[in-house]
Amino acid sequence: MTTTELTSLDRRRTAIMRAVAPVHSAVVRLGLRRFRGGELLLLTHTGRRSGVRRTVPLLHLRDGADYLVAASNGGVDAEPQWWRNLQAHPYAEVEVRGKRLAVVAEAEADRDAAWERFRRVGGYYDDYQAAVSRTITVVRLRPYRS
Repeated sequence: MTTTELTSLDRRRTAIMRAVAPVHSAVVRLGLRRFRGGELLLLTHTGRRSGVRRTVPLLHLRDGADYLVAASNGGVDAEPQWWRNLQAHPYAEVEVRGKRLAVVAEAEADRDAAWERFRRVGGYYDDYQAAVSRTITVVRLRPYRS
């Protein structure tokens, strides 16, 4: 995996997202379920180096029993830390409408079809893709019994 040198704007965006995530997660738990045209879930994952459990709010799409999320990182030209962490430790937990579920993460095999579904939620996904040099990964979160 290559790393991308972040611009000062991307570093600021990343710092803001990191600072706002706990507040945003708390607001989701209080009842905010929709954001920018889609429904939110809370993803709790394990840090690949720290081992610390962290929670991030993400817009998701349902695909049967599975959840799809886009590793767009708000248009920052680097993979989001949650996705890098899931690549190292794919077992995680999602919380949707107050219900918690164990999931395992993998890159979506049919990325183009899934991406088209995200595009229909909001045109900002095209803006995110246009702003970065990488192809934004769509991640499938598949429920499992632990």
